[in-house]
Amino acid sequence: MIQPARHCELCDHQQVTLKDGSICGLTERKPEFNRTCLKITLNEKFQGKLLDANVHYKQIFGRKSWVSAYFMVFMIIGIAVILGAAWFTYYLYNLTETTGVISVIPFIIGGVGFAVMAMANGTRNKFRKDLDEAKHKKEKIDSVLELYNINYDMNIELGQVYHGKQEMNVDVRFSGGMINDFSWSGEGPSRRW
Repeated sequence: MIQPARHCELCDHQQVTLKDGSICGLTERKPEFNRTCLKITLNEKFQGKLLDANVHYKQIFGRKSWVSAYFMVFMIIGIAVILGAAWFTYYLYNLTETTGVISVIPFIIGGVGFAVMAMANGTRNKFRKDLDEAKHKKEKIDSVLELYNINYDMNIELGQVYHGKQEMNVDVRFSGGMINDFSWSGEGPSRRW
């Protein structure tokens, strides 16, 4: 069962107070319903949250090919550096065969190779974490809409990024519910990747 707070987070009637937390602006009490709220109003607040969740998900998902390429290139570089360090160690060992001295330099080079591989893996892990968070945020909204038999089709066109802001056009069509279709154009939220 979905918590009533998830419904209220999307509703224009929600009020938040320090004393009571989230309450209904119509009843001045905590929400009291079993499955759905008969007085839910999904307008401006809902549109903002729906846009933010879906646009954020699309922006992160759009980085998938870049992150995959970054991961592969830096893994190959890291492996090449480690193999180069191994070859350099073999070369130094054969150069000084009588004394058996091995320089510390190949180990430093190998450490750099491992650091490059760790950097590649860290980028991939951050992408996965960001994608999971964005997907969860989107699914929270979708699960509430499903209870009200509201479906939507959203067309998001991402434009150029200027000074950290991305231009976008969004067209949303709803079916099966009490919400009007809407379109939105402008700059999206400033995000740092």
